[in-house]
Amino acid sequence: MPSFSRRALMKLSLLAASPLVVPAIASGGPALSSKTVLVIGAGISGLAAARMLHTAGYRVTVIEGRDRVGGRIWTNRSWKEVPVDLGASWIHGVDGNPVAALSRQFGIETVVYDVENPTSNQVYDANGRALGSQESEQLAQLYEQASKLLAQKVQGAASQLSAQEAMQQVLAGLGGTPAQKATVLELFSRQMEDGLAADPQDIAAWGLNEGSAFGGHEVVFPNGYGQLVDRLAAGLDIRLKHRVTRIQHGVSGVRVHTTEGELAGDIAIVTLPLGVLKEGGVEFSPALPVAKRGAIERLGMGVYNKAVFLFPEVFWGEAAVISQLNTDKGLWANWYPLNHYAKKPVLCALHGGTPARLLEGMSNQEIQDDAMAHLRQIFGSSIPLPTGLHVTRWHADPFARGSYSFPQVGARPTDRRDLASPASATLLFAGEATHPDYSGTVHGALLSGWREARRVLGEPV
Repeated sequence: MPSFSRRALMKLSLLAASPLVVPAIASGGPALSSKTVLVIGAGISGLAAARMLHTAGYRVTVIEGRDRVGGRIWTNRSWKEVPVDLGASWIHGVDGNPVAALSRQFGIETVVYDVENPTSNQVYDANGRALGSQESEQLAQLYEQASKLLAQKVQGAASQLSAQEAMQQVLAGLGGTPAQKATVLELFSRQMEDGLAADPQDIAAWGLNEGSAFGGHEVVFPNGYGQLVDRLAAGLDIRLKHRVTRIQHGVSGVRVHTTEGELAGDIAIVTLPLGVLKEGGVEFSPALPVAKRGAIERLGMGVYNKAVFLFPEVFWGEAAVISQLNTDKGLWANWYPLNHYAKKPVLCALHGGTPARLLEGMSNQEIQDDAMAHLRQIFGSSIPLPTGLHVTRWHADPFARGSYSFPQVGARPTDRRDLASPASATLLFAGEATHPDYSGTVHGALLSGWREARRVLGEPV
C-alpha cells in the first residue's frame, strides 16, 4: 500500500537535495557590531537566527508571546518517563539534513522510525478487516500508476487547478473498478491531509511538485524534539509572554510594540507563523509591500493535529503504521505506534485538513470515545481504555493559527520568495513558509533563520 509518512507524501516529485553546511553553535563572542537585532518569535527559525547572530557577537533580543520557547516544536513531559512531541516529531531524511547535523553537534539521541516502508504497515477496511495481500497489491499498483501520471499532469498547471481535480482527471483515464478508484481517491485525500495539512480541493495542483526532500532514514527523538530548541535557546535574551501587536520600521530602525511594553532595535527578523500573519493581528507601519501582502493572502495555512493515547498495554502488534479505509469523516485513518521508540504503550493518531479541524471541535471525552470505537472495530471490544490523552488544537492556538503552510489554490510559485524578501532594510522575514524548497518542515524553518542571520551579517543568502 502507499506510504503515509510526511516525507513520502509531501511531494510527488522531489528535486535532489544537497548536503548543507551547518554552522557551529558556540557562546557569543566579542561584539562585532553596535547594532541591536530584535527577533520576533522563539520557534526554531527565530532561535536559529538569534543563535547565529549571538555567536557572531551581535546584541540580540528574542520576543515571544508564549510562556515557552519552541513554537510548533512542543515536547510535553507530563507523563512520567514518556516525553510526547505534540508538534514536530520526525527528522524527515537524515542525509544532508541540517536538523540531523545539528542534533549530532549537540549530542542529542535519535532513533530510526521509518514509516514509509509499506511492508511494516497494516491496512484495514471500514469494518476492521485486514486487507489481503492481493487486494493491497492491486490498490498499490493503481495508486502508483495514478501518482506517476499526476506528477506529470501538475507540471506547469494553472494556479486555479486543484490537486483533487487533477487526480480525478488522471483516474478517469485509468483502468480499475469504480470501487478501486474511489479508494485511491480516498487514499490521495489522506495523503494530502498528512503531507500538506490540507484537503486536496484546497491545494494547488502545481504545488505537488514544489520543493525538495532529503534521503536516508527518518528518525525521532526518544527524549523529545524540545531538546533541540532548548540547546539553541540557552544563554539568549528571550522575553517570554510578550505578545507583539505592532511593528514600526524605517531607515532609523525598528520599534516593536508588545503587551509588555516597547522594544527598539536597528533590525527586526519576523518569524511569525503564516497563520498569524494571515489573521492580521500584528500591525506593520508602514504597511508591508504589496507583493508580500499578496503572498500572505494566497498561501494557505494547513492544520495538523495529534491525539496521543497512553494505554496500559500494547494490543496493536508490530506494525509501524496502522491505517483504516473509509473511516467516518476521515478521522482515525492513520495510527502511529510510538512504543517502537518510547518503550511505553503509546498510540498516536495524526489528522490533517478537515479531520484535524473536526478534532478541534470535539471535547477530549468525545475524542476518546470516537477513537475507541474505531480501535475496537479492528482489535476487538476487550481492548483496555487509555490511561492518558493529549490532544493538540493548533488552529485555535493564537500563536500559530495552524500547523504549516501549503500552496493553496490560486497561489503562485513566486509567493514564498516574495514572503521571504525583506520588507525594508530593517525588517526581515523567516519561517518555514518562506523557504521555497523545504516549506512545512523543521529544517526549512531552521534554514530560513540562518538565511536571515546571514543577511544581517552581510553574507550571501
